[in-house]
Order: sequence, then C-alpha cells, then structure tokens
Amino acid sequence: MLTASSNSELHTATIMCQPTPPLVKNPPSAVKTIDDKFPRNNNDNLKCDDTTSSSTAVATLLLARKTLDRGTLFACLSLLLLITGMSITFPHMQSRRDELGCDSLCYGTMTSVRSALSLVGTAVVGRLSDKNGSFLARTLGSLGRGENSIGGEGDTKNGSASGRRACLYLGTIASLIGLAIAASLNSLHGLWLSMIPGALLQHNFEVYKALLSEYHNDIEELESQAKDSSGEENLHDDSKQSPVSNRSGSVGKLGMSVGISFMIGPMIAAVASPTFQFASYFAIVCTLASGFFVYHLPLPVSSSHTHHDKTSQETKPSQQKKTEFTLINMLKLKTPKSRAAMFCLVIRLNMALAFHIFNTVWPASLKTRFNFGPSDHARFMSFIGITYAFSQGYLAKRLVQMWGKDGKAFVIMACCAVLGAGRYIAYYTESLIVIYATFLFIINALGTMNTVITADTGAIAPSNEVGGLFGILEASQSAAGMVGPFLGGLISHYLGEDAPLIAVVAVYGFLFSFISWGYERYVISSDNDDGKPGRTEVKKSI
Repeated sequence: MLTASSNSELHTATIMCQPTPPLVKNPPSAVKTIDDKFPRNNNDNLKCDDTTSSSTAVATLLLARKTLDRGTLFACLSLLLLITGMSITFPHMQSRRDELGCDSLCYGTMTSVRSALSLVGTAVVGRLSDKNGSFLARTLGSLGRGENSIGGEGDTKNGSASGRRACLYLGTIASLIGLAIAASLNSLHGLWLSMIPGALLQHNFEVYKALLSEYHNDIEELESQAKDSSGEENLHDDSKQSPVSNRSGSVGKLGMSVGISFMIGPMIAAVASPTFQFASYFAIVCTLASGFFVYHLPLPVSSSHTHHDKTSQETKPSQQKKTEFTLINMLKLKTPKSRAAMFCLVIRLNMALAFHIFNTVWPASLKTRFNFGPSDHARFMSFIGITYAFSQGYLAKRLVQMWGKDGKAFVIMACCAVLGAGRYIAYYTESLIVIYATFLFIINALGTMNTVITADTGAIAPSNEVGGLFGILEASQSAAGMVGPFLGGLISHYLGEDAPLIAVVAVYGFLFSFISWGYERYVISSDNDDGKPGRTEVKKSI
C-alpha cells in the first residue's frame, strides 16, 4: 500500500534530483566563493538518477501489493455474489425437473451435455483471458475503472484493454441470460436453453485464479527488480509471510468465498422458501452486483499503461513466441514447464474421476443407511460448504507455512491418504456422527490439496499464458465429468456395488505414489532449465 511516508520519500527524492539551473554570465563573487568552497561532483547527477529509479521501483512495488489486496477483495466479493445467486435456485432444480417431465435419462443427458460444453468453454475462455490485444479485450474488456497509477488512484475513465475483465463480463452476461431464460420459459425447452450459456461461457472462477496469479507474478518480478537496483533484502515489506503462504492465501480466500456462497444460498432458500421465479429474480440481482465489482476490479500493474510503456519492448519478443501451454505441446513433454503442467493435469484428472466415480454410489448409500431426505442433504451440504471455506481460507495457508516449500509434496500426499481412507470409512460406517467427523477431514484435505495445486499451477506459466493453462486443467475435469459417472456405473454393474469405492481408493493410492515420485522433481523444480531434479522452488511458486 502506498503510505504517506512512501509518497513523501518519493517526492523528496524527485526534488533532490531536479537539474541545477545554469549559472548566469559573470556570476557574483559570492556565488564563485560558494562554488570554490563546495565544488560540484560530476557523479551527483548519476547518484540522483539511481535514487529516483530505486524510489520509483519501490513505489511501483507498493502499488502492486495494494492492487493485489484490492483485487483479491473484489474478486472474492464478485464470486461470492455470483455463486450465491446461483445456489439459491439449486433447491428448486429437482422439483422443477419433475414438474417439467425431465426423467433420469433426460437429466443424465443434460449432465453430459453440460460437461461437454464446459470442456470446450473452459479451454476457450481461459485462452481468451490471456489475450489483451483481442477485439473482445479492446471492447468489452476496456469497460472498467481498473487503471492503476503510481499515485495509487484508479482512472475514472475506461481502463486498459483486458482479456481477463472481458471474460469476467462474458461469464456474468451468460449467467444473466441463463437466469432470464429460466424465469421466462417454464418448459422443458427452456430448461435446456437456460443451461447452455452458463455451461459454455461462465467460468469466472478459473479466470479469477489466473488474475490472482498475475498479481503475484507482478509482485515477484518487481521485488526482484527493486532488490537488484537497491540491494535491500526487505523492500518495505511489512508482511513476514513467505511467497509460498502469500500465494496460497490468495487462492484460499477465493476458494473460501465459493464455500461460503454454497452455504449461504441453500440456507436462504431453506429459511425464506421462495418460489423459483423469486429465486431467479434474486439471483439476477446478485449477478448484477457481481458485475459491479468486475467493473471496479483493478488490473495488474503489468496490464496498466504506466507499466506497459516501460516493458513493451522487453515483452514484445515473448508475446510473439508460440504458446507453450497447449494440450499438444504439453503432451510432447519437451520442456520442464510443460512436464510440470502435464503433471498437474494428471493429478486434476484423477481427482475428478475419483469424485464422479464415488458419486455414483454415495447418494444411494446415504439413502439406504440413513434414509437421507432433502432436508438432510441441505444440512450436509451446508456443513460441507463451511468446512471447505475454512480449509481454503485458513487451514491450507497455515499448513503451507508450517511445512514450507520443501514440504508441499508431503502435504499433498497426506491429503491423498485422508481422501482415500476417509471415503472408505464414510461408506461403511453405520453412524451419522462418524459420517460428519470423517467428512470434516475429507473436505479439509480436499480444500488444502486444491489450494496447493492451484497455487503451484499459477506459478508454472507466465502471466500471458496462465489463463489458458487453467482452462486446460478445468477442461480435463469436465472430461472426467463425462466419463466418470459412466465408468462408475460400468464398474458397479459388472464388478459389484462396492467396486466403485475400491476404484476410488485405488485412484488415491496411485496419486499418493505418483506425487511421491515426481511432484518435487517436476513441479517444484520446474524452474531448472535443464530439467534436473532439485529441491529448489520455482521462482513464482505459491
């Protein structure tokens, strides 16, 4: 944050470095006497230039930190409002499908179509969010008050072109269209049409993750530049937290807002018992409020005009370079970065497969053992939401601080063990208290694992490619959403009712071994150009 003291230091340094006015002809003897007593040093101007450059670098760094704090807050508020509005309508979905005659075949087909649209949409939106020079970024993405300046004030006019902001607007508009269709067309045709815009274009969570990664990349780059110019180890950083916990803390806050919104929405619906029409209108209001925070979302310093003017020559060659993070290039495994990205993709894909396979037997198991009804599911989902929010907002950051950069692989391995063993215990126990206690550990492990992997993923790719990488990883999870339920049903049909559970435990056993073998080698050490293993963390790790 730009404090009064930092602005004063910059102002003083600037005044000191003003050029000395030329002496008049035939100067008075008094001036000559002063010049004789205090001769000017030829190196004074060079020292002043260095002081000004160092002060400007520190001021830009402080601005980047302020942008991170403000951007994280606005991103969390925007996501909280968006998902809260959507989740208010969730309790009505099953009754609305029954009312409109959407049977199990219809619902299964709709789920598969939604996953297919998400698979395409996440990859496309993620890639579009990286392109600040596209037509979408220059039109829709320029609508906002997110322009930064060294003074710390936002521009009151339209800001810079931003692919991230354009995609956030696109997701907000898609949600509004879907809600408007659902509220106006009370038919099976309307049910299908209302699903399409959001599944295809509403991927704001992934775009926000890429945006937070870009904030942190800016700070780490500016810290390196300021340290090189000033030689100071601690550049006015009053935070004693390492970059490891800072990056995971930002991602955790974003995940915490998701967990809270999934808790708030059904809770409001349960207390107020609104009709579907009223819930849809309320969701539209929440979505519009979410768009308000997108409008005021600050852009990263690297996307602003002030920073762009200084770095355009440096970044031009890298912008013209062909992107490394496409699925084809990642599958070739030619570079350390592509191998790290592929490693994270394998983890994400297997986690999603395990979830969808387990979900084929879990609801029926709850119904058989405890006669779970809608109210029981609502309480259980609220418990999961608040637990997930706690794990993302608090626990994950503390665990990363405790274990440090060299212990991240062990944290993820412990989470895999909890996820596998916890699901086995939850499936066979006859006590509802044990179910809740087990899921307390399961959800905390899931939230921690997601936070660490998301933060490390954001550190792999540069700022102009991180959105595309997140899009590919999310697309892989959508593919798992298409294959997982079918695979779980197939396993259950041919190998028995308990076989999907054994498959889930086997998947987490594989992930445990896979992470033990290569997470430190390929992900944490992905900054080594030669690809050799080591215990050095990536420069832009969590």
